Amino acid sequence: MLRIMIFMVFVMTGCSFAESKYDFETAKKVLLEKNRELLGAAEAIKDAEGKLTEAESGIFPKISVLGSYNYISSVPVIQMPAPISRAIQFGASDNWIFKATLTQTIFDWGRMFETSAMYYKNLEFARLDLDQIKAQSIFNLHQTFYAVILAKKIVETNEESLRVSEENMKMAESRLKAGAGSSFDFLRAKVRVSSVKPTVEKSRNNYELAKNSLKNLLGVPLSDSVKVEGDFDEADPGNIDVTEALRKAFFGRSEIKKAGKRKEMLLKAVAVTAGIDKPVLSVNLTYNYQNPYYTQLSFVENWNAGVILTVPLFDGFLAAGKIKQAEAAVSSAEIAKSAVASMVEFDVKQSILNLSETKERIKAQIENVNQANEYLKIAQASYNSGVNTNYDVMDAHLSLLSAKTNHLQALFDFTMAKAAYLKAVGELR
Repeated sequence: MLRIMIFMVFVMTGCSFAESKYDFETAKKVLLEKNRELLGAAEAIKDAEGKLTEAESGIFPKISVLGSYNYISSVPVIQMPAPISRAIQFGASDNWIFKATLTQTIFDWGRMFETSAMYYKNLEFARLDLDQIKAQSIFNLHQTFYAVILAKKIVETNEESLRVSEENMKMAESRLKAGAGSSFDFLRAKVRVSSVKPTVEKSRNNYELAKNSLKNLLGVPLSDSVKVEGDFDEADPGNIDVTEALRKAFFGRSEIKKAGKRKEMLLKAVAVTAGIDKPVLSVNLTYNYQNPYYTQLSFVENWNAGVILTVPLFDGFLAAGKIKQAEAAVSSAEIAKSAVASMVEFDVKQSILNLSETKERIKAQIENVNQANEYLKIAQASYNSGVNTNYDVMDAHLSLLSAKTNHLQALFDFTMAKAAYLKAVGELR
């Protein structure tokens, strides 16, 4: 019975132990679906679409209908004197009216169309903002995803170091018991094992923290168990032409497009503001179907139409103040556009320099790892032959551990440098 209960609990809770596997493409797909910042940017686009629809409504006529019934218990009656000598009733007890009204702005100095154009630019700006946030989120994914890969590999390296240190300690102990070694060598090997264990534990904690950072970026619960699969991107992008890279950046970066679109939007705002003190011409058409119609006690159709011209005479310099603000905003946007262009150029050149530097560092670290491996082999063989001490072996092993860690860091930095370059030229997707 106990076995059955344990089995049922395991089945019922099995989903909580399921481990989700993520390679980079899977993580990117989840990021684009669940990342909170991206979801917020998508909602901002909907908001911009709503504002555009609201702005375009001014171009179309406004049509409304009304229907009402009113009962009057006491209808006014006037008794006419001679020679008419009769009572005249004004209205009736049952009053019906059906009305349709149409209002249309004919001319407002282009404000209707300029307002629509301004909010269309705002919608394009919101879409570009989503593109920028998407590129930044994918770059952040590169950082967090490959930070997990780095942390995982460092754990493996440190665990290997611990294993080798423990083997070295056992060897020193065996040599001590056989009378071929010293207690000093054994104690030194033992201290080495004790010093490596905290490093292993710290690297494991860093690995868990890196995975939590990835889960937080992806918008998945921190309680979920994840397994990250993949390796560093070691593909060499080759020689990069700075002029071509800058051309790509100025053409493809969302920040450049956003700066231009913001200026266009503010220029439309100037045009809208310039029309607030200008005349507005509109028409109004009303159709009535009512009973009674003055003294006529039956349903009667009638309609009326009018043209309305509104001419602002003095607004206390309100329009002048608003125009001045709008023109200043355009000038600020032009300055900001120039600053963005400088920032983009800086990003491109810095990313190219970082790529070059990390490529050279990888070459150097590969050579260091090879030399450290050779040094360890020589030290181990010499120790087994009794030529040198256990200290030389530990020193060689420490050098190898340091070389491997530096090589892993160089691979991570190279992967990030490539992502930074693609982001800088607007090709990180």
